[in-house]
Amino acid sequence: MNRRAAAVWGHLVGDAIGVPYESTDPASVGVVELRGGGRHGQPAGTWSDDGALMLALLDSLTEVGFAPVDQARRSIAWAMDGAYTPDGDGMFDIGRTTAGALARARLGTPPLEAGGTGERDSGNGSLMRILPLALVDLAPSDIALVEQAHLASRVTHGHPRCQVACALYVFIERRLLTGEPDRPGALDASVRRLRELYADGLAGSTPAHASAFEELMEWSDRSGRGFVLDSFWSAWDAFALAGSYAETIQRAVRYGHDTDTTAAIAGGLAGIYWGVDETAGGIPGEWLAALRGREIVEPLIQRLAD
Repeated sequence: MNRRAAAVWGHLVGDAIGVPYESTDPASVGVVELRGGGRHGQPAGTWSDDGALMLALLDSLTEVGFAPVDQARRSIAWAMDGAYTPDGDGMFDIGRTTAGALARARLGTPPLEAGGTGERDSGNGSLMRILPLALVDLAPSDIALVEQAHLASRVTHGHPRCQVACALYVFIERRLLTGEPDRPGALDASVRRLRELYADGLAGSTPAHASAFEELMEWSDRSGRGFVLDSFWSAWDAFALAGSYAETIQRAVRYGHDTDTTAAIAGGLAGIYWGVDETAGGIPGEWLAALRGREIVEPLIQRLAD
């Protein structure tokens, strides 16, 4: 299986492993394993809003190209009609900022103006779904990729913090997709390139983006919470310090708090890096086999491969 497909599976499996631990205090996490239950009472192997909105973006990018209006439409279909949920069983989790943005878009606000821009709108709801942007590879240049990351984020999260976190994540993805084995090197190279683009005011960036990027780079907390800067670094460290896909997800979940999102973000990177061969550090076969809703995912992965 290629790295792009493994990224999708890695994101979804990480999300599903994290779901039953969501909102758990780190000291109470215990053993990280495939299980159901938790605050949402879902069966084992169920992805959440993280996986559903990632699939909505993947569906949009592979069917119509880069079109924020279509991205918003498919996200609304998830929120209103249960699209992209395992076995069509409906939404069971949604963040405040995402809910507000989709409600505004549904009532006619242009999608690129729908995402909140206030201080309380700096959650991880766009970072958790941005994975497909680098997998589909519609951007012909670094500048175009940054622009698309910003615009895709703005559909639900318009704060510059969210936009720059999405841009850095997809830059790292692109490097890992080439087979880059040096994880710190992939991060450092991505940081250098983005800092150049923001310093020069390229990719539609503003001084607010440059400032938010430096805030991201200076962030030191790793607590697995929903704040986008914390979420990015919690997921990155879970991946960068692990020796396998399974260890990545275990580290992500052990932060507690927003466990499904941290594990989904980290799981996408770990899927690219280790693939699905469990003997080589990839996604455990038991976890992958237990994932619900595979009939939704497989056609999208086939379209991605095509």
